[in-house]
Amino acid sequence: MLVMEKDPTGTPEYAFELSGGRLCLDFVNTVTGDRTGAVRERMASYGSLVAWARQAGAIDDAHGRRLLTEARRRPADAEATHRDALSLREALYRTFLAAAQGATPRHDDVALASDFLGRALSHRRIAPGGTSCCRLVWDDPAGALDAPLWRVAASAAELLTSDEDLARVRVCGLHETGECSWLFVDATRAGTRRWCSMRDCGNRAKARRHYARARGD
Repeated sequence: MLVMEKDPTGTPEYAFELSGGRLCLDFVNTVTGDRTGAVRERMASYGSLVAWARQAGAIDDAHGRRLLTEARRRPADAEATHRDALSLREALYRTFLAAAQGATPRHDDVALASDFLGRALSHRRIAPGGTSCCRLVWDDPAGALDAPLWRVAASAAELLTSDEDLARVRVCGLHETGECSWLFVDATRAGTRRWCSMRDCGNRAKARRHYARARGD
């Protein structure tokens, strides 16, 4: 279902569903449908990348406004960053899908994610404060259009290097019928979550089971 929110300027924007359980998986899930068939692109521009990053909590509204202003000033660079975002997204999708299916990820996909992580780590800083003496913060230079991707790369690296969490990555049950390719971390105690969202795919599957029982199938 298409839901609209407002960006920092009051302009309507697509409201992304954030059900992946990790920032990097919410980033991967910015298409509707299944990648084996027809999909609807929800991150079709640099502006929608910024909208996703704000809604997902990767950046705040003030940072989003700065990025949108910079993108208007440098449209070619913004388009290039958007292309990079899509390349990273699909590489992460294939990598996490392989993990969910017990397969080996492609070397070039992992290498691409690693390249983005290298960019990200050069902007990581230690600052005083937090629950202990210090905390990790982001150093965001003015004009860094790819700043949202640094957060995604850091999130992906954390998940990919955690055996326990990576073992809980799942693909939506409707991937079997070519309808949904969303990924998520199954945080249930029993590890039995099957659907990316009960509100959408879960309800759809439930309705089909009910219909099949009513027909006696």
